[in-house]
Amino acid sequence: MQHPAAAPIEWVIKSARQPYPVAVVRMLHLGPDREVYFRAVTYSPNASERELIGYWGSLEEAIQNVHHVELSKMPAAWLATGGSSFREIPPSTPQKPPPSG
Repeated sequence: MQHPAAAPIEWVIKSARQPYPVAVVRMLHLGPDREVYFRAVTYSPNASERELIGYWGSLEEAIQNVHHVELSKMPAAWLATGGSSFREIPPSTPQKPPPSG
């Protein structure tokens, strides 16, 4: 039996522009020192169809990068008109390097 504290912690990220989730972010402990990582993947009801977005050191960074990917898919005209509160896509942040060891 899995201990409750060992259960995965994940967040389903939704978008105001779409009626379905856009990504799943899961907190992981990787490497010999069990460093905390936040892995973001595209959303699909079938986990085997999800695609990796990346790994970051904080939940905030992972969500920021999910947001960056989603805005990158939008037509440029959407950003330039009243359809967005942004006039340009917020920058992405570098991924957290793999654990050492």
